[in-house]
Amino acid sequence: MKRRLSIAACCLWVACAVAADFTGGNWAIKYNEATKRLSVGYSGRPIFDGVYAEAKVGADTVRSYEASTVGFGRYSVDDCFGEGSCYRITYTMPSGTELVQTFAFYDGLPYFVTSLEVTGNGTVESNYAVPMKSCDTAGFMPSGRQNRVLFVPWDNDGFIRYGSNPLLGETNSYSVTAIYNADTREGLVAGAVDHDLWKSAVHVECSDYDKVNGFALISGYTDEHTHDSILSEQGVMPHGTIVADTVSSARFVVGWFDDWRDGMEAFGKACTMVAPKREWAGGAPYGWSSWGVQSTDISYQGVIDCADFIRDNLVSRGFHDRQGKVVMSLDAWWNDNLTVDQVRQFVDYCKQNNMIPGLYYGSFCRFGDLNSYVPGTNNKYRFRDIALKVHGRFKVVDGAYCLDPTHVGTKQFIVSDMMKFKQWGIEYLKCDFMSDGAIEADSWYNKDCHTGVQAYNEGMAFLLKQAGDGIYIDLSISPVFPYQYAHGRRISCDAWGTIDHTKYVMNNASYGWWVNQLYVANDPDHMVMALRQEAGGIQGENANRARITSGAIVGAFLTGDNFSPNVTLHDGSGKERPNYYQASRERALKLLTNEDINAIPRTCKSFRPVYGNASTAVGAESLMMYENEQYVYLAVFNYQILVPNIGIVSFADIGVDPSDVGEVKELWTGEVLHPSQEGISYNVPVCDARIYRIEKKGHPDGIVELSRPSDEGGATAFDLLGRRMPDSAVGSPTQGARRLYVLKQGNSVRKVFK
Repeated sequence: MKRRLSIAACCLWVACAVAADFTGGNWAIKYNEATKRLSVGYSGRPIFDGVYAEAKVGADTVRSYEASTVGFGRYSVDDCFGEGSCYRITYTMPSGTELVQTFAFYDGLPYFVTSLEVTGNGTVESNYAVPMKSCDTAGFMPSGRQNRVLFVPWDNDGFIRYGSNPLLGETNSYSVTAIYNADTREGLVAGAVDHDLWKSAVHVECSDYDKVNGFALISGYTDEHTHDSILSEQGVMPHGTIVADTVSSARFVVGWFDDWRDGMEAFGKACTMVAPKREWAGGAPYGWSSWGVQSTDISYQGVIDCADFIRDNLVSRGFHDRQGKVVMSLDAWWNDNLTVDQVRQFVDYCKQNNMIPGLYYGSFCRFGDLNSYVPGTNNKYRFRDIALKVHGRFKVVDGAYCLDPTHVGTKQFIVSDMMKFKQWGIEYLKCDFMSDGAIEADSWYNKDCHTGVQAYNEGMAFLLKQAGDGIYIDLSISPVFPYQYAHGRRISCDAWGTIDHTKYVMNNASYGWWVNQLYVANDPDHMVMALRQEAGGIQGENANRARITSGAIVGAFLTGDNFSPNVTLHDGSGKERPNYYQASRERALKLLTNEDINAIPRTCKSFRPVYGNASTAVGAESLMMYENEQYVYLAVFNYQILVPNIGIVSFADIGVDPSDVGEVKELWTGEVLHPSQEGISYNVPVCDARIYRIEKKGHPDGIVELSRPSDEGGATAFDLLGRRMPDSAVGSPTQGARRLYVLKQGNSVRKVFK
């Protein structure tokens, strides 16, 4: 991974304290000789004043304006972001410590990249580096109460939520934030693009709904949300200390965007320039998870019954991924309730029925005692040998001991498990409690490891190497970053089928949709129509429809219901509870066979908010949208239990030219609308949802995607709705480096190179 800017031969250097102005694109940065601070502006608009850098060096905090001398340099750069210019400001302290603040501007990119380097006389010890900080009040936002600051959680544990908060008080957003106006959509996006060493955050202090009184890009941030609180001491474990000749912060991008939503997606893409995301031929997974209802009562026959039902009733109606497959995922308790022979039989069944066999797995957590030997280590290590400590005590998160990802015993444990999984033929892994591997600890087995994120990267890289490319890795409880080791990540904590669960998922989707830039698919957790533990049984059809809608517009599309009569279910106290398998089947036949809905995860990425102003950390957007080549989709939710959600969305708000509107269809009811020039009118009943599909005039026709062909030739084709085409529609490939498919549709013939 490229961590530093490439320096070309061209170098301009001034080694004395003189005024300097830096420009790049629409950005202008000016140095104030008197204060030794910077001002940052965009297109003539002041953004931040009094900007400085600061860092911890040992026990001291060093600030750039304390420098005795200041030097300036300009370099040409050519790195993962492209070609451009980098400006360096070197602040030399009386002690000899140097803070080097960098600002890089790239051709064609709407943001600049900034970082901080700390050097000294010999090695430097630091656990905190801030390339940009301002304590001056900034008034770059318009007046009014529609301004927002985005809170992004560190991970998805503890039912934490994203926040679209008014500009009041303090926000510490992990890795990235946006400060934007929900009416104009203009705003600032700033976030870290390096996730190999630091836990990073963006600190924002606000007041009066339109003022930013403090701003800081922080590498080295911990609190209770990163699981670094120490309950016994009522404190927080400091970030790990890096020891090196030069300590560098993460690189941060800072951009101003006409539409903050575009800015968040641009941030995600910027991250993938540094560390490319993983790919998966099947796209977003469809399927079933045992945790939704079977849960701890999972049984072999119960799983097979559910698979039979899905195969016979849902797959032919569009409930499948791009390759026509569905995942059957055995969640927790699979290793308690199924024998190894039954797991093998389950895998064989999946392979025979074009299904993807999956298992639940946790590589960095230990639920159980610490005295047991670690499997795969030949009794060399017990779990107490590989568990992490904080202030001399074993660290526990969510009831599990945190394991050291760098420990040879942990790695041997992973090797042992992965060898079994691959031998059995597992092709999907739900990896849970991964955040346990990213805590700050007293020490790690690898003495070159100094931070929780550094340890987590080492462990995840090892896990990926053992898994290979044939297993879809779906992260459950896990940090958002780093992302490049997995194909998917659950966007929320656990969610089932009530309207409150739907609203919770949609909170995370409303402000975290952009994470789909980092993964193949965001995972909205299993969609459940029956209650899991409660005695209330099946939910209303309206609530079911809302929950399924939340799944369809987010990404991964897995149901969690029980369709088997051969399972005895129990509640949380161990008491037997009713098995609503027949009602679940009936609902599935009604709601999971809608081909227009089922096509959405195959042909769309996560929907994004129309506005983005549902205030507070419990809010969720009611209006979400997505645009592709042929359609604009508008999803409308009603989280209320007493009143309908009635309104109108203007075509302007969803970026549609009224003259370009073809057929408008509501996909759940099948109703074809005839909207006015004003926009789309909606009337959504309580605890329900609707999806409006707006066809663009002059859209392309025909087949838009092919599955990956086999070595023998041939392919599976899908039309623009994601519906599978008959085999007769697909011709055989020609020989050569590029394969030519002759696609026949009606009387037309198209040639597509893949």
